[in-house]
Amino acid sequence: MKLVVVAILILSTSISVAGDPVAPLPADQEPFKCTRCTDWNQPVEPWRLSENSWYVGTKGLASVLIVDDAGLILIDGGLPQSAAQILENVRKTGHDPADIRWILNSHAHFDHAGGIAALARMTGARVAAGRDGVIALTRGPYSPGDPQAAFGESARYPSVDSVFAVDDGDVIRVGKTRVTAIATPGHAPGGMSWTWQSCDANQCRDVVYLDSLNAVSSDDYRFSDHPQTLAALRASIDRLAALPCDVAMAAHPDQVPKSPGNSGTLCTAYADSARERLEKRLKSE
Repeated sequence: MKLVVVAILILSTSISVAGDPVAPLPADQEPFKCTRCTDWNQPVEPWRLSENSWYVGTKGLASVLIVDDAGLILIDGGLPQSAAQILENVRKTGHDPADIRWILNSHAHFDHAGGIAALARMTGARVAAGRDGVIALTRGPYSPGDPQAAFGESARYPSVDSVFAVDDGDVIRVGKTRVTAIATPGHAPGGMSWTWQSCDANQCRDVVYLDSLNAVSSDDYRFSDHPQTLAALRASIDRLAALPCDVAMAAHPDQVPKSPGNSGTLCTAYADSARERLEKRLKSE
C-alpha cells in the first residue's frame, strides 16, 4: 500500500447550528425527500463502536467518528438534513465538532454525501473521497457511469466546494491514526471503504467502514449490459471479503451482518451477502 501523508492546517472554526425548529435551514441542510428519507433520518443516540470509534449517524444512515488526540475524522454525512443530528451526536460523545479535521465519503449519493457540504462548512474540515466520486461531490448529482445516473436532477444534493481525491491504498492520517482507503466501486464510481485500527491496553482490532455493495440502479439499467461496472462490483466484493475485520459498520447500518462467531470475518459475511444479491439481480435481468 502507498502512504499519503497530508499536512493539515485547520483554523479554529466556530460551529453554528440552528437549534430553533422554526428557523429556516441553510440551503445545504434543506430536507431531501425520498420514500425512505424520513425513516432513515430518525435520530438515534451515539454509541461506541470500538476504543477510538463512535457511531454518530441516524437510524438508517451511518456516520462514524474516529478519535485521535490530534483531531477527529468523520466518515459520511447522511442526508442534507442529517448534518445537524450528526454534529449533535459528535457533541454527545464528548467531542467538539470544531476538532473534525477530515470528512471521508463512502460514495457520492444523496443519502451518504448529502450532508457533507454543510458539515464541511460548519467544521472547516477537509473532504476526501474516491477519485471517480469527486465529480458527483463537486458538480453532482452523479459521476459518469453511475448505475443510478438516470435519476438525474431529482437526486441532486448540495455540492462540496473542494474534495481531495484518493486512490486505493491511500492513507489519511491525523495524529497517530491512519485510515486507509479501500477502493470498492460498482455501486457507485469512486466508492471507498475505509479501514483503521482501534487499540486498547491489551490488543488492537481492525475496524472497517463498509461501502455499499448493492446492485441498485435506475429501472432501465442492466448490470449485465455494463461489463466494466459488473466486474468492478465483483472485484469490490472480493476485496472486502479478504479484509481483516474485527469491527464493522456499513453505510446502511441495518446491513451489518450479525457476528458469525469467528473474529475477523465480518467483512467476509457482508461480502457473501452482497454476492448473493448480485447474482439474484443478474438472474432477474
